Amino acid sequence: MKLFLAVFGKAGSPFVSDEVARYVKRLKGSASPLEIVELKESKRDDKLKALAEEAELFEKRFPKKDFVRVILSEEGKLMATVPLARWIEQKSASNIVFLIGSAYGIDEKLKASAHLLLSLSPLTFTHDHARVIAAEQLYRCVMVLAGHPYHHV
Repeated sequence: MKLFLAVFGKAGSPFVSDEVARYVKRLKGSASPLEIVELKESKRDDKLKALAEEAELFEKRFPKKDFVRVILSEEGKLMATVPLARWIEQKSASNIVFLIGSAYGIDEKLKASAHLLLSLSPLTFTHDHARVIAAEQLYRCVMVLAGHPYHHV
């Protein structure tokens, strides 16, 4: 299984890039490596057209037949780390992509195509903070599944 964190646009600061890269590096060579995929954010002024354009780009890069899709959205399900790790374990025969939307959000049809609609928190985060939190949580989930003491409960 390979994990992907797909995001629209580039990181807003070197801090964010460095933090995310730290978790990618830690998972390199593991049974569940993590790859960050930066997708081009639409520049359209029309929100619906921008979301549709981004959805099409995501669909091309991560076809549903080839990837389990987890879409991060404020209306998604809240899960603690260990249950999320177990959910990932159940899907481990497939590659899994986690998607953070653009400033406009995520196309409703794309949300409907998710295997899991997941909320990171009831709080609102910037896209950069969501990147760091998602990368760390994916690392933490892999450590839980490996029985590593990183996640002490």
